[in-house]
Amino acid sequence: MKKATITQKNIQFHNDIQIREIPRNESEPEIISSNINEQSSWDPDLTNTNAFNKQPTQFNVVIIVIVVVGIVLVGAIIGTVVGVILTQKTKTVADNSLTYNEACTVGSNQCISSQNLSCSNGFCSCSSPYSWNSVTTSCTYLTYNQSCTASNQCDSTVDLTCTGTCTCNNLKVWNISTCVCPAGTFLNSSNICQTGYTVNQSCTMGSNQCDSTKGLYCNNSRCQCDYSTKYWNINFLTCNSRLNYSEMCVYDSDCLPTLICPTVPGVCNCSRYLPDLVCNCDNTKYYDPMTLQCVNRATYGGSCSASANYTCLLTLYCNAGTCACPTGTTWVAANTACVTSG
Repeated sequence: MKKATITQKNIQFHNDIQIREIPRNESEPEIISSNINEQSSWDPDLTNTNAFNKQPTQFNVVIIVIVVVGIVLVGAIIGTVVGVILTQKTKTVADNSLTYNEACTVGSNQCISSQNLSCSNGFCSCSSPYSWNSVTTSCTYLTYNQSCTASNQCDSTVDLTCTGTCTCNNLKVWNISTCVCPAGTFLNSSNICQTGYTVNQSCTMGSNQCDSTKGLYCNNSRCQCDYSTKYWNINFLTCNSRLNYSEMCVYDSDCLPTLICPTVPGVCNCSRYLPDLVCNCDNTKYYDPMTLQCVNRATYGGSCSASANYTCLLTLYCNAGTCACPTGTTWVAANTACVTSG
């Protein structure tokens, strides 16, 4: 086995210093100097205390100002909020002073009682089954066509019930502010709208049991038309205005007062010849278009309309404004007619 030997090496130290400057860009730094005696070498004066004092840049100053202003603003906001909270805590709310949806103390009397409001959840609200009515500014029952979930929410005093919305009960219809029976019906003893009675059916005086859509009303405990101006039309089953001279009719009552409905033609040529079943005048009268009535014909010696013989009684004629008998005849009062002389 060989014996280990150690070879002597000489270690040399150089007295020069290499200084590298950290660049401001991404390029590889260059060696500034390899000789500490050159002018470009760094020889820090460690006795100078200002050597390491670096002046703040303009950017740093702006950041500091922003931070300070932010702290001041946050402090002001916090102070304002705390002041409001303390003010609210010390503020006393009078009874009956708060209206709908205003914050209140639960169980207090701060809500306006005349509006039916109470404080059960921290806000002034309506008690069931009432709802807030912005028109009346109070808690009331729901009215027609408003959404509902229970019938007690709807105003029963006007006969409303709940079917998803407040609607009229008992076949009634809404009429501005209340539920009423529709036209042609009446409210019977069972509180149900019933179809009105027709002509000549029995009715209770003063009631609305007769079908008003047909022009009927209760007269002498019977449903009738107002026969002074109307008649019952059997074809249309309704009360129609009474018919005037020369209009077709069925009964005398169909025609206006003083007119008749003759069943034979030519009853009165006054002033026209008319067929049967047409409103006409009796043969002792003539139709006056001024008064729309039949008026009495003038008797012998009475005044008449010139050239209108029909204004005189039959057998007479109008002679210069006076009713007279034709030549060869004589007036016989008992017969109310002119008879042949002899």
